[in-house]
Amino acid sequence: MPFFDNIPPMETQNSAEQVAVFVDGANLYHSIKSYYKGVLDYDRLLKAAVGDRALLRATFYIVEKQESDDTPGARSFVYNLNKFGYKVRSKPLVVHETFTPDGERSVTHKGDWDMGIVVDMMRLSGHAGTYVLVSGDGDYVEAIEYLQSEKGIRVEVVSAGQCTSRALLDVCDAHTDLADIPDLFRDKPSGYKHQATGVSART
Repeated sequence: MPFFDNIPPMETQNSAEQVAVFVDGANLYHSIKSYYKGVLDYDRLLKAAVGDRALLRATFYIVEKQESDDTPGARSFVYNLNKFGYKVRSKPLVVHETFTPDGERSVTHKGDWDMGIVVDMMRLSGHAGTYVLVSGDGDYVEAIEYLQSEKGIRVEVVSAGQCTSRALLDVCDAHTDLADIPDLFRDKPSGYKHQATGVSART
């Protein structure tokens, strides 16, 4: 069954109050790692994104290291996201290894959900009146402009202000800084880390 087939069309809902949330897990992880201390409360994040509106669908996109797919930490992280109300979409981190003519080894990593998130946004455009994008990545700007002008969708952004694209701030209808969400972070227990994405998860 396609990911969104069980969602009724917008005309059968109170669409003005329907909110769809899209969490770019990789972008969120790097923001937390660079600018914040403590464990992010993903339950609190979702409640802050939705507010007093009705949640249609919250999707959390993660990239997993293949060698860690079956670790308890990875399973626990996904389980808790499901418990908080997120639908999790994951893909493996792709490792490319190349060698120069001189035999020098080069390793690159590929793993992002940018295109997948945009596709899901387009798929849901007939079902929700407001989107909340949790990301500071400027690659979403053109998709947001299209959704606003052609689909009439309000697009809000939640991100770390210090590392959010200026173009994304300019185009979104509202921006919430992670630092401005009360009680979003708490002290991190010793040795507590999500093994698949590096994101600390609340249990």
